[in-house]
Amino acid sequence: MEEEKKESTGDVMQIAPPVDVYETSDMVVLLADVPGLAKENLRLDVEDDEVTISGAFEETDSGGEKLIDECTYGEYRRTFILADTIDREKITAKLNDGVLTVTLPKREKVKPRKIEIETE
Repeated sequence: MEEEKKESTGDVMQIAPPVDVYETSDMVVLLADVPGLAKENLRLDVEDDEVTISGAFEETDSGGEKLIDECTYGEYRRTFILADTIDREKITAKLNDGVLTVTLPKREKVKPRKIEIETE
């Protein structure tokens, strides 16, 4: 994972959004904090063995003189390597209140299962 959260590439600030990763027996879930990003400014791509969250957080002009400048504007980008256990065809994403939830279901063959033992 990236150690630095922000890095400058030319005139555009690159921001690595914070992400929590959870695993269950059926799936891996990524929770990415992307406050202020609208669905239209957010993108999720799956290519080869990677899933990438990207987007642009643009500064809004309120028309007045800026007195305090604490918000970070720029491009969001975070890439994760997908394990062979992930079913790439069933990946879903949902944006709710500034949190992007990416669900990475596991393939059927890798899900743990209990085998019932029968008696004769």
